[in-house]
Amino acid sequence: VGADLYATARQFWEYSPRAAELYADDSVTAHLARTPYPYRALDISVYPTAFLMGKRIPTVLGHHGNELHAYDELLGGKNVWQNLGRSLALWDLLAVRYVILPQARPLPGFHVVVDSATTPQGQPAVLMERDSIPPYARVVPAAAKIPADRIVPTLLDPRLDANRVVLLAEDAPIDLPRLDSLPAPSVSRASVTAWEPGAMTVRMDPMPATDSYLLVSENWYPDWQATVDGRAVAPLKGDFSLLAVPVPRGAREVKLVVRSTAYRRGAAVSLASLGVILAWLLVPALLRRRRG
Repeated sequence: VGADLYATARQFWEYSPRAAELYADDSVTAHLARTPYPYRALDISVYPTAFLMGKRIPTVLGHHGNELHAYDELLGGKNVWQNLGRSLALWDLLAVRYVILPQARPLPGFHVVVDSATTPQGQPAVLMERDSIPPYARVVPAAAKIPADRIVPTLLDPRLDANRVVLLAEDAPIDLPRLDSLPAPSVSRASVTAWEPGAMTVRMDPMPATDSYLLVSENWYPDWQATVDGRAVAPLKGDFSLLAVPVPRGAREVKLVVRSTAYRRGAAVSLASLGVILAWLLVPALLRRRRG
């Protein structure tokens, strides 16, 4: 069996340098490592597989094809992502601050911050940064329900200002007033005051003068829980895949955290099951010992 495995598997072996060399930092990753969270980098075929994930660098395209389906559809289809090449407004929604390219090229609204870098794999790399840092969270004064299959095409329409309206699917669990025209962008600005994977705090200043929505460049997921000034609010799926939180006028702070009810239930069941198994194994032995 060992000889057969050797004969079959040896053709798939690939010898490489040690991890310290293969996954070393270069000038691009070193610059990104100094950038405070949250932000996103768009890698255009420079680094392999999960290299940037291993460096804790947030990327637009995720790693190993594990993106949520709605996110893939927002970007134009899994492993295609054609919408990224059609709309820089989508880059703004996704808080794309950096773009990594094999070589410098003109890119509206971006400038070169690291040129002529070489990755540990020997590939050329150029890091470009947006001229103005895109917001990771924004206060949007209105929302509208439209058919789900029309949300992405509407977002790609250059006439739409995503700072003025959040698009929700028709089955979104919220009642909306009739929207006859788009309101002016909100003067309230959102700033992320604390961030880590699965938890963040966002403050709004000045406080929104009307009922609004906090739109966060983060994927909606059922386990997200939100509080607005300490009051629980159900997050919505806005702009097809992103996290939207209704905020009343005068709201100051939104806290978001991932808490999985299903995980906690499963953990409780597992612990209870373990207790039953231990009792089944130990109690009879203890009873026999006492009789003896």
